[in-house]
Amino acid sequence: EAADNSAGIHFYLDDYQFERFWNKPGLYIDKLSQFDCVLTPDFSLYQDMPLPMMMWNVYRSRLLGQMMQQLGLTVIPTVSWADERSFEFCFDGLPLNSTLSISTIGVKKSDKANQMWQRGVLKMIAKLHPKQLLVYGGQVDFIYPDGIDVVYYENDNIRRLRGL
Repeated sequence: EAADNSAGIHFYLDDYQFERFWNKPGLYIDKLSQFDCVLTPDFSLYQDMPLPMMMWNVYRSRLLGQMMQQLGLTVIPTVSWADERSFEFCFDGLPLNSTLSISTIGVKKSDKANQMWQRGVLKMIAKLHPKQLLVYGGQVDFIYPDGIDVVYYENDNIRRLRGL
């Protein structure tokens, strides 16, 4: 089927759905190059995950992003974190004053999840000073600092479930 190539590709999916991209990136990068931009894979970071696994998932996201960028794709980094421990490395290797992507998926589940997400957003803004944030998963109750262009994208899976 024909795809809308004037669109961006995201990896806000369950990890198993794009693990094959990590295993054989060469099979997928050519296809991905047909689109306007690609967000780096959002390998999961969980608060109960051992620190080395979190670091591994951040590394994998950065490496695939670098590979795509070196091959001429327009890459938008995805930023994710789990807790304060992950703040030590989860922002490393990301550009300053640029466009970044974050997700609000799971943030509405609990006050604790929302508070950790907000702490991460504030830390990311303080370290990376993004000019634009692409926020996947819809709006949450959060006021971004002035000067950041915030663009919201609804969660595709929720839209499909609702029949929209």
